[in-house]
Amino acid sequence: MKNLFSTWTAAKWVKEVRREDDLMKDPSSSDLVIGYGSHRFINTLFGQENLASVSHGLKSHTSLVQAYPLADPEFPNNRIVIVDTPGFDDTYLSDREILSRISVWLAHSYQANMKLAGIIYLYDISHTRWEGSMRRNFEVFEKLCGPVASRKVVLVTTMWDKVKPDEGEMRERELRSEYWDKMLADGSVIHRAGISGDQASAQDTVDYLLAKEAYYPLQIQRELVEINKTLQETEAGRHLSQMLKDSLRKYEDKASKLRSMARANPGSDPELIKDVLETNDKILDILRQINALKVPLTRKVQLLFTR
Repeated sequence: MKNLFSTWTAAKWVKEVRREDDLMKDPSSSDLVIGYGSHRFINTLFGQENLASVSHGLKSHTSLVQAYPLADPEFPNNRIVIVDTPGFDDTYLSDREILSRISVWLAHSYQANMKLAGIIYLYDISHTRWEGSMRRNFEVFEKLCGPVASRKVVLVTTMWDKVKPDEGEMRERELRSEYWDKMLADGSVIHRAGISGDQASAQDTVDYLLAKEAYYPLQIQRELVEINKTLQETEAGRHLSQMLKDSLRKYEDKASKLRSMARANPGSDPELIKDVLETNDKILDILRQINALKVPLTRKVQLLFTR
């Protein structure tokens, strides 16, 4: 077993650890980890309405990675650890910070020899468009997993009781052919969840992953722990940086148009002024995230001499 604490000082990912991170205090090589991106589904799986906090308004509740041990009689010698992760639509944390929180938990668990039994990605089939935070969530998720670990991923479509069957099936076909095709080709599978609150359906997906006995680390776990990359150097970090740059260009275009409108109308309506200020704040926030994802020059030079 790897000595977790003796390697921390040399591990670059440790610099991402924050005091508030809720890391496992007693990790074990017999632990089987399943990543779950929904507190509502965790409540369903455990049959407890308020085990994981659920957001009912516009604010996101899951700002940290949280772990929930699950006893499974089929695996008496293992502790099943269900992990709840924040999405890239958090009210309080930036996308860069969310990536950091998830990466720290994954690196820590891998360093401690916890086994990844699988990842469950949830998608609400009642959504009519694939854009914004939904797209960011999945694209960074894909880079986190990598092609090898994709065979341990279940893409679960939910809320089928909220759509007509033909509409849901049309959206599922679109997901298969346009957005999830690469992960499916690498071995991921699609499951349909039952109606909201169906504990048996949630358990079926967990059982499917536990039955697949091979354990593959996620790409970002290998990058951070085995290769000792910084977060900025990982595939997920690089992809998020590019996405933020694309988003920056859009907001800069929007800001330019808003400023032109404000100059053309000196007595501009307060809502326009508010829009200008909010857009400028968004640009500053994105710039801060891009800067935080830059690989320092000294590190670039170091990498040149270590290849």
